Amino acid sequence: MNRRLLVILGSISLIVLTICLVYAEQIITPAGLYVYQTRNIDGSMTFTVRTVTYNGAYGPRNAGAIWITNGQNQFVKTLKVWASQYRYTLVRWLASSGNNTTGAVTSASLNSHQLHTVNWNARNLQGGLVDDGNYTVNVEFTEHNASQNNPGKYKTVTFSKSLTAIDQTYPNETYFRDMRMIWAPIVPNGTLSGSVVTTNSTPIEGAIIMAGTATAFSAADGSYSISLAPGNYDVTCMKDGYHTESALGVAISSGEITNQGFILESVVANNDPSAPNAEFYLRSPIPNPFHDSALISYKLPREESATLRVFNQRGQVIRSLELHPDRSGSGEIRWDGRDRSGFAVSAGIYFAAIEIDGRIAWQRLIRY
Repeated sequence: MNRRLLVILGSISLIVLTICLVYAEQIITPAGLYVYQTRNIDGSMTFTVRTVTYNGAYGPRNAGAIWITNGQNQFVKTLKVWASQYRYTLVRWLASSGNNTTGAVTSASLNSHQLHTVNWNARNLQGGLVDDGNYTVNVEFTEHNASQNNPGKYKTVTFSKSLTAIDQTYPNETYFRDMRMIWAPIVPNGTLSGSVVTTNSTPIEGAIIMAGTATAFSAADGSYSISLAPGNYDVTCMKDGYHTESALGVAISSGEITNQGFILESVVANNDPSAPNAEFYLRSPIPNPFHDSALISYKLPREESATLRVFNQRGQVIRSLELHPDRSGSGEIRWDGRDRSGFAVSAGIYFAAIEIDGRIAWQRLIRY
């Protein structure tokens, strides 16, 4: 197998897609340096809890509230209140919120206990995104004329509002069951941009830049831009007639622009002196997307045997097909959607590529 081709197209895939951002946390960058940076992560929190009777004077009828406090135990927002004339029994909630129900779901007290589901959009009373840090979900309910000296039942669950997603279940307790916390941060993409030029700084138009499964083409001035999820990427730049270049482990951070330029060196003319600029390409597969098989037409610089290799998104060669063009270098071949072991490949994105004399022609295939 041509090792160079494998290395080049292997970088089509996202090699490392691990979150490596710097949001109010200590992280290690690819260079091994510790970085600190403070930002406010957007996202949503969902919490479920089922209250259980304690056989109070009015049980199973109950009043209750669920609210958010910050790391300093300061009130942030009420999420739900099921009480009207019995709100006075919710002594903890009243002390924290001052009876504030802005944006909350409210109702009368309930005749029986049930599963409560609340959602929080990481906003405060004024609608502003709150700072990152620890936040607490407070749950209080009563079945009697509660007071400060004789309060109802109370439960707290604390979570970290940060880049890290949370999906946590909690052991059942006597009065609180079926508890689950989900924190889903919203992580904006970062941008990879730069320019592609020749060794004498002339812009190259139409170069292909690949990072993971994302692809862009350089503009007339050589510039390109790709929106990418945060993570580390191996980025490849290729253009017919030029040697392919790769940049490994390029770190993309949320909301930031990472610059990565490429300088491509011209390929020395092929060893056929009669056709130094001969046509060389793969046509778009037919059909594409495909299910059973796809027909791929090609044009080689000359009549000679060659190999078309099919790669998955991880850069692994899953099938090699021998090409036997006619005297003009033209031909076509059908890929049956199977790997080298004869098994049908799963639905997804694949790449077909040929390399001849340092030149690469490729096409993307989508199997459904």
